[in-house]
Amino acid sequence: MSAGAPAPATASNSSASTGGGALGAASNTKIGQTILVDGKGMTVYLYAPDGTSTSSTVPASIKSLWPAVPATTGATVGAGVDGSKFSAQPQQDGTTQAMYNGHLLYTFANDHVPGDANGQGLGGVWFVLSPAGDKIG
Repeated sequence: MSAGAPAPATASNSSASTGGGALGAASNTKIGQTILVDGKGMTVYLYAPDGTSTSSTVPASIKSLWPAVPATTGATVGAGVDGSKFSAQPQQDGTTQAMYNGHLLYTFANDHVPGDANGQGLGGVWFVLSPAGDKIG
């Protein structure tokens, strides 16, 4: 099943939007429920060691496999996403990363098409999020 790209929607309390488009929610058959996705419909993950820090703790040696979801100032999020939980967090490398419900957001290089969730549970530290912004798994 394809987890198509979310339809943009304006959220009055939002403080950021992802660089590739809106963050949204999509049904995912591999996970068995609706999950958070980026503007291209790709699965979004949290890195458990980040906790609720606003600074990424992903080791440099694996950053190419787990790219941060970029964020820019704006007020657009996708359908099914609570704009009040979405923010843009400046990082030490000069980029700005999307954060949702207190979790910095990442995609996984080995997810090739919308609906892939190949990073779920990897190393016991990478997890997809529900549209509420909670860890799944």
